[in-house]
Amino acid sequence: MNTLRRTASLLLAAAFSLGLSAGARAQQKPEGITIGYLNLVNAQLVTKALGLHEKSGVPIKWVKFGSGGDMNRAVAANQVDFGGVGNPPFTLGATRALPYKGIFVLNMLGPVESLAVRSDKNIKSLKDLAGKTAAAPFGSTTHYLFIAALKEAGVNPTDVKLIDLSPSDAVAAWLRKDIDAAWIWEPNLDKIVKNGGEIFLTSGEMAKRGYPTWDVGVVMNDFAAKYPAQVVAYVKAECEGIDYWLKHPKETVDIIAKELPAAR
Repeated sequence: MNTLRRTASLLLAAAFSLGLSAGARAQQKPEGITIGYLNLVNAQLVTKALGLHEKSGVPIKWVKFGSGGDMNRAVAANQVDFGGVGNPPFTLGATRALPYKGIFVLNMLGPVESLAVRSDKNIKSLKDLAGKTAAAPFGSTTHYLFIAALKEAGVNPTDVKLIDLSPSDAVAAWLRKDIDAAWIWEPNLDKIVKNGGEIFLTSGEMAKRGYPTWDVGVVMNDFAAKYPAQVVAYVKAECEGIDYWLKHPKETVDIIAKELPAAR
């Protein structure tokens, strides 16, 4: 998170380049702001719980999304002003000309996202997944890492029956014993581990192998052009949330537990 904090400072400066002039500082504020956030453990939950964005004086509407793919669909439907997506879905969004720009690294992904496998399936290597059924949200960071890990291990991804499931749907499939592995994130990851699963590989370990993943804070192009001061306020609030995360770990655990009850 210290690296993230330094990155945030750089991006805060970059936010000013969106057009914040003396005249822009006095601009009219929007009537309301809709922030899309991901259903996972990160410092943005602290920012939300502490009401840090609300300090700007503009009413905030928070909308939870299960994955970056869901967020991209909301962007395409013009349903949010700010959002968060993993770097693979952000890349997909950019190539599809979705009307947003990245302004902030929300978090670097480590053990919060992991590949879990059934303990009773004797899965000792990725090659043991051949012929088995696994899940990941397609287009997400974990889908990207799953494919990368299989290829690195010399496993043809087509040899694994990989199905597109959201984290919550993956848990349901796991409980029905429809799948043998899933690469998802907290708090749903914990549900799998507590029901016969074990962590096989984390996104943090994949980062050390040269496959880093992170979540990107994005703003809609039209909103940024019209309200650049609010973009700066957004990044400042997120930085404040990260500072609180780093300085108040015990309080942060309580906040995360309330925001994501299954995360405790």
